[in-house]
Amino acid sequence: MTNNVVKTVKPFIEEIVTSNGLHLYELEFVKEDGMWFLRVSIEKDDGTMDFETAEVISNLVSAKLDELDPIDHEYVLDVCSPGAERPIRNKEEFVNNINNYITVYLNEEDENKKDSYTGDLLEVNGDYIVISYKDKTRVKQVNVKFENVKKNFGFGCMRLPMKDGSVDNTEFCKMLDTFIDNWFN
Repeated sequence: MTNNVVKTVKPFIEEIVTSNGLHLYELEFVKEDGMWFLRVSIEKDDGTMDFETAEVISNLVSAKLDELDPIDHEYVLDVCSPGAERPIRNKEEFVNNINNYITVYLNEEDENKKDSYTGDLLEVNGDYIVISYKDKTRVKQVNVKFENVKKNFGFGCMRLPMKDGSVDNTEFCKMLDTFIDNWFN
């Protein structure tokens, strides 16, 4: 049922989103705690989102859903941002995150005996990505093969909140609190 709902609503939701200069990051129809949710994750070209824009899209999508009535039971429409902690799911999203500060978790330790890297994504080349990271006080670069990027970790990669060229620790702590509250309680 969930795939059929997504297939039915995706064309007109994607039209609403793109005609407003936005990108449809993800569309899912999921059951959580006994309630159905139609979750529409959207973002601007620069990867950001604001409440006012999400509200506009929510109203447009809601009106179209009311008009077409494609879902035969109760559900909650949730128009949201993918969030700063969004996973980077494929090569295209890695390309879109060049010059962003990310964390990548590895399936197995690499030649540097590391199982993760946090740093600036510099390049996406064929079968690997290039990350600039700090090792103590030295800045180094590493090539990480796509096949070694952990896929089923939840946050295999994530975009970290930045402020004045550094990780915004306050926002990062909020991200972690949200993650812990939603996934471990």
